[in-house]
Amino acid sequence: MNSEFELIRYNDNLPARIEIRSGKIDTPYHWHKEIELVYVLEGEFEITVNNTEHTLHTDEFLLINSVENHSLSGNDSKCLIVNISYEFTAQFDESLYNSVFTVVGGSGAEEELRNLLWQLSRTLNESDLPDLKQYSLITDILHVLFVQCRHENPNAVKEGEKIQSRYVKLVIEYIEQNYCGEFTEKGIAELLGVHPIYLAQRFKEATGKTFTEYVLEFRLERAMYALINKGMSIEDSAKAGGFPSKRTFIAKCKRVYNITPFQLLKRKQSWDAPFMKLISKYELFKDAETAHRHGR
Repeated sequence: MNSEFELIRYNDNLPARIEIRSGKIDTPYHWHKEIELVYVLEGEFEITVNNTEHTLHTDEFLLINSVENHSLSGNDSKCLIVNISYEFTAQFDESLYNSVFTVVGGSGAEEELRNLLWQLSRTLNESDLPDLKQYSLITDILHVLFVQCRHENPNAVKEGEKIQSRYVKLVIEYIEQNYCGEFTEKGIAELLGVHPIYLAQRFKEATGKTFTEYVLEFRLERAMYALINKGMSIEDSAKAGGFPSKRTFIAKCKRVYNITPFQLLKRKQSWDAPFMKLISKYELFKDAETAHRHGR
C-alpha cells in the first residue's frame, strides 16, 4: 500500500496543528513526522495504522506515533485531530528516537489523555487567548505521554527501516529550520555521518520526492502562503520562501504550478476555478479559502 508524506503546518503560536474535521472523512494512507492523536467527538471512525485496523467511537481516541503509516475514514462523523511537533517533543528527551508511546486501554493515562483532548476540543470555540490554553494542554498531554506511556523501542536502532526513518526526519527538520539559507544534500549527509547516495535513496523512498524537489516545493509553499494569506508583495514572498530573488521565485512557480505569481494574484481577485483548484491542492492555502467562503 502506497503511503504519501504529509507536510503539516502548525497553528500560529503553537508547536502543533489542532483541527476538527466533520462530515465524510476519507484521508488516504500517509505519514508525517508529528505525533498524532485522533479523538472522536461524534460518530465512528475507522483508522488503519501500519496495516492494523482500529474502530473508534464517540469519546474514544487513538495515538499514532511519529512516521507511522495511517489512514482515517468516517461518515457523518466529527473528530479532533492533534499533530504535535516531533522537534518540540524531542527537546525533552534526546533518546526519543529510540522510544514509542503506547496508551494502555483502561489505564489512568488513557483517562487523563481523554480528558485533556476533550478540553482541547473546547478551546477551539473560545475567543479569549485560546492558543495560550492550547499550549498548556499540549504540554500536559506530553507530560502524560512521557511519564506514563513512553517505552523503549530496541528495534528502533536495529531495524534498517527505522534508522532510515530517523535520517529522513532529521533531514526534513533541517530543511524546515534552514530553508531560507543555503545548504546541500551532501552537506546534510556529512552532518548525519551517512553517504550522500544512501541518504538520497532513503529520502526518495520515504517522501516520493528527491531532495531537490522537496526543498523547492517546501520553499514554494512558504512563498505562496505569504503571497496569498499574508498579503505580501511578490518580492517579499520570495524572501519568505527562501528564494534568492523575485525572478527565481517567478520562474520556479511557473515551472511547478504552471502559473506565475502575477497570474495567481489576478485569479485571486475573481476566485475563478483554476485558482480554487490550485489552493485546494495545498494545505497551506486553506486559510485564504476559508476567509473567502466567509466573506472576509
